[in-house]
Amino acid sequence: MLLAMAVLRNILIFGQLLSLVRTQNVKFFPCDSDENATTVDCCGRSLKKVPTIKSNTVVSINLSQNKIHHVEKDAFAGVLNLQTLKIIYNCQPSRLRALDNDSCNMEIHPQVFKSLHNLTFLYLSGNSLKSIPWLPETLKVLDLQNNCIFQITQPLKTPNLEGLFLTKNCFYANPCYQSFYISEMVFRELHKLKNLTLGYNNLTSIPKGLPPSLDESGYLRENTITKILNGTFANLTMLKYLSLEWNCQRCDHAARPCFPCPGLKPLDLYSNSFYAESSSIIFLSLRGNSLTDFPEGIFRPLKNLKSLDLSDNLLACTMPNGTFFADLKGLTWISLIYNYEPLRTFDRLTLSPTISNISGLEHLLLTGNFFRELSPSSLDVLSQLKNLKTLELRMNFITNCNLTALTQLPSLIDINLSQNMLSFLPCGSSTPSEIVAQEGCHKKNLYTHNFHDQPMIVRNREVPSNNEIWEPNQSNELGMNKDKVSQFPSLSDFRTRFCHNKLTFDLSQNDIISVNKHVFLGMENAVCLGLSFNYMSQALKGGQFKSTKELVFLNLSYHRLDLYYSSAFSELKHTLKVLDISNNDFHFRMKGMGHSFEFLCELTTLEVLSLANNAIEKRISKGLSSSSVKYLYFSGNDLNVMWESDNNLYTKFFQNLTSLIYLDISNNNLTSISQEILCNLPGSIEALIISKNLLEYFPWQNITALGNLCHLDLSYNKLFYLPYNPTGFRTNLSLLDLSYNTLSFIPKPFFKELKSLQYLYLNNNNIKELDHQNLPTFFLNGSAIKKLTLHKNPFKCDCDTSWFVEFLLTTPVQIPYVTTHMRCEFPVSKQGMSILSMDQHSCQEIYGSLALFLCSLLAVTFTVLPLLKHLYGWDMWYCLQVLWAGHKGYTQLPGTDSLNRYDAFVVFDTNNKATRDWVYNELTVHLENFGHRTFSLCLEERDWIPGLSCIENLHSAVNNSVKTVFVLSSGADGGDTVNGVIRQAFYMVQQRLLDEKVDAAVLVLLDEMFPKLKYLQLRKRLCRKSVLTWPKNPKAQPLFWNELRMALSSDNLKLYDNNMSESFV
Repeated sequence: MLLAMAVLRNILIFGQLLSLVRTQNVKFFPCDSDENATTVDCCGRSLKKVPTIKSNTVVSINLSQNKIHHVEKDAFAGVLNLQTLKIIYNCQPSRLRALDNDSCNMEIHPQVFKSLHNLTFLYLSGNSLKSIPWLPETLKVLDLQNNCIFQITQPLKTPNLEGLFLTKNCFYANPCYQSFYISEMVFRELHKLKNLTLGYNNLTSIPKGLPPSLDESGYLRENTITKILNGTFANLTMLKYLSLEWNCQRCDHAARPCFPCPGLKPLDLYSNSFYAESSSIIFLSLRGNSLTDFPEGIFRPLKNLKSLDLSDNLLACTMPNGTFFADLKGLTWISLIYNYEPLRTFDRLTLSPTISNISGLEHLLLTGNFFRELSPSSLDVLSQLKNLKTLELRMNFITNCNLTALTQLPSLIDINLSQNMLSFLPCGSSTPSEIVAQEGCHKKNLYTHNFHDQPMIVRNREVPSNNEIWEPNQSNELGMNKDKVSQFPSLSDFRTRFCHNKLTFDLSQNDIISVNKHVFLGMENAVCLGLSFNYMSQALKGGQFKSTKELVFLNLSYHRLDLYYSSAFSELKHTLKVLDISNNDFHFRMKGMGHSFEFLCELTTLEVLSLANNAIEKRISKGLSSSSVKYLYFSGNDLNVMWESDNNLYTKFFQNLTSLIYLDISNNNLTSISQEILCNLPGSIEALIISKNLLEYFPWQNITALGNLCHLDLSYNKLFYLPYNPTGFRTNLSLLDLSYNTLSFIPKPFFKELKSLQYLYLNNNNIKELDHQNLPTFFLNGSAIKKLTLHKNPFKCDCDTSWFVEFLLTTPVQIPYVTTHMRCEFPVSKQGMSILSMDQHSCQEIYGSLALFLCSLLAVTFTVLPLLKHLYGWDMWYCLQVLWAGHKGYTQLPGTDSLNRYDAFVVFDTNNKATRDWVYNELTVHLENFGHRTFSLCLEERDWIPGLSCIENLHSAVNNSVKTVFVLSSGADGGDTVNGVIRQAFYMVQQRLLDEKVDAAVLVLLDEMFPKLKYLQLRKRLCRKSVLTWPKNPKAQPLFWNELRMALSSDNLKLYDNNMSESFV
């Protein structure tokens, strides 16, 4: 009945879930599919063969990052309307393959794509292919990168091809020990080809016959091309992007294997190398070609050129007087970074006057040219660039810079002077730490050959190409995990918000040991200022930033600042909005030193404050006070010390931040948060980040104190349970992150009030199963939940949890990684299998069969039993009584149990001389005197008590012995085999079996041809080991004694044949 109720309950749950809209389409399991079954995603499924897919609606299949090494002829016969096919990185070649992967070689049947008449995009990179299969004429994009294709001699027969990608088929990480070759005939039929990539292929020259239709890319980087002949690109009038970088590589600071041209010569260029009648090139990269100069007029035909990358060459001596700049009048972006002369640091950098002809130049990159200062003439040149917005001067060892002159440029808004040697100390200072600055003031016209004390420059050659040109100050945003939804910005977001198109100075990583009036000369109108990594050891008492009247963003991270004084930053109280003083832990780590944050009260416009990674723990202000701060980053401190249970000094530390909406207290080693602390947090908080701590307890019942909370992050903690009582969440909470904890159960009452919850993260916990009787609200209809993460949990996969699979398939909630990272952990037989691999129908069949069987059994029982009772009631009662008596047997009367004095009573025919002789000379000698265990035997002639009758002695001997050994022979005179004593002993043993249920009989036959008695035959079938025969072969006698000892030591009932019923006893 219980099973039938469980089946009914499951049916009701299935009915409830089936009412939901199906969004998780697993029609092609283990692959994902969109709702319309047009796109099939099999990426990263560890597939070893192409799955069988039959559908007329599928137009796109992704089989990337699997282990497919063979593609059969009919692999795609079921998807005739396929338009896009990706089979990427299934078998990478040579050194590109992971170390733990064995060698592989993908084999694609030559005719596999013949039936795909609509195939438009084909991606086959990273498969170690050695040849190109037959391709359909409809193909527009063909990706063959990272393979082992070294030559293409036959036409591809794809007249509609627009993109052909052949990069990295022959280079140092995928060696072919020859030059890549592609025939002119291949290009003759490609009249629509627009994008061609041939980088990393050991090409020694530009391929001939390039189609004139090329417009998007001429990607020829990292080959071994030594010269660009006149008219090489003359017929490519539509070409827009041309990359020829790293062909004659400069190797004195290479970050990867470097291959210079023979004799360390530069790339050989000619005046008409880039000539075309009406060139369309807008981006040209000649980076890393060891160039020292350019032929006259080489850039003259490039009328549309906007971006030019000349970095990593040897143009240091060409920049002061180069005339080629005069032909770059339309340029807006130019990179001259890392053009330094080996082993030389110039006193001044002098820019060619012809640079002033580039009137539209907006971005000038001069990083890594190694000079002390910009010459006055260079400043004059820059002053004529009226549209210049960005000037990058990083890593040049600059000791002196006239910022006032630079700020005179009308459009200049981004000045990057980071990674230099600026100190801004007045000349004549005698402080030992100012020696570097004195050199910058007094030693003019100096360049040094002591290059060995300069830091090694290591720069990766990989940069984005084409329209993804690297520009300075491009921040690496520290945003949230892309799987998480948050409207709360990071510090880098604030930099973008407040500094975009505003005057910005980056002076990070210099030698500024303190801030004073000399530092900010020329920066009076700066809106954003970066001073990080200067290691200032200074007490800020106010007035240091007095000259900066419009400062909004200030970065003072990674210093040794003393923040004790209340007047710190007071001169910025009307302008400063973002203050980063993170990683200033030097003074906070000094034991016994006091600290104060009273300066915050005066900064009335401050909105964003970072105090992260300062090791703040004690002897500080009792609290932070500000009516303007909205975002506070307090991660990487020691709130665990401040909030110890025996210390209530800092329980209201954040309470007076009355406008706070975002609080990050992650990485604070917190093990718990008390109710008092949570209640004393500002009620205005909308986002609370407590991730990456050691929390085992959280006061959920006091969460109502945060009435505006909409984002709560408790990930990466040690929470192991959620309360069973309803939690008083306010209606604003939309995101709750409980991932990376140790939760094993999700109680329904906990989520009862979370009606506005939209994003819930429960991945990477210890959830084994969900109770379908107590489903949280977000599993049911009417919930506001949009996204739920459950992957990386040790799920149990059996029929009791089959409803969960149905939920995953039918829920409208977005549940990522259903087919890839939701796997069974229990039972062991299903470990590692996808949770969707459970067959719900088999569970339904099991339940249905059991329910049918139970119902049939009950029907028959309730029909037959009354009938049998009416007809054969008395007979059935009598049979039951007999069966019960046979099962229960006789019971011994109380008090009749006695202790056994002997191990065995040996009964034999005392009149048989041979038997008598065997008992006394063989049996008693071996059992009583030899062996690891000796036995106490009872013999008639030796141990019976004189004066008692024979029957009394016999009864005592049988009942006081554990076993009774019957020694039987054929008889001395051919008469009866047993005498009266033996018969009486046998009856007593049988009576003992019935009364006590103790089988004590052991039979020893001295004759092999013993008469076939019925009892003896039955005994052999029932308990063969209790019937022994004395062997005539002396060598077999030790085995006989061993078997006899085992028979005397064992319980005969346990030696019974399993096929014999106990009812025979």
